[in-house]
Amino acid sequence: MRAIDWIWHVRGSVPLDGQRPQDVFDALSPVFAERGTTLQQADGALVFHKDNPDSQDKLASFETGRLEISEAEDGPILRYDLTSHPLLWCFIAPAPFAALAFAVDSLRIQGYSFAGIFAALYLAGRWIEHRNANKLFRSRLAPASVEAALA
Repeated sequence: MRAIDWIWHVRGSVPLDGQRPQDVFDALSPVFAERGTTLQQADGALVFHKDNPDSQDKLASFETGRLEISEAEDGPILRYDLTSHPLLWCFIAPAPFAALAFAVDSLRIQGYSFAGIFAALYLAGRWIEHRNANKLFRSRLAPASVEAALA
């Protein structure tokens, strides 16, 4: 499954600058304090589930996710694995439109146009959602290191 689940999963990591695991999860908890979001913390991981999230939720496009702290060569890092069904649907959507355009001559322009729109939505969404999640996690974890540098 891992060979194809990259389509709807966003994975990445954020360096932790020696922060304690509980401090990391405490700093990230407000991100998940949204209506319809359940949060579980166990075994050094933070797992969330969203049920019909508000559009103002910064992680609204992700239904589930797992954040865990692990060791890397440069020190501890926060690894995240987020699941987005909207990304999956944007990946699948071009196929029926392209098939329709191929099968019905009178719908060729419209079919290929919609296939192109959904392909562009997938590519842009894939890049934007990954960038936004990483930026959100970094910004929530950065104040502790910024305050320490200023002191």
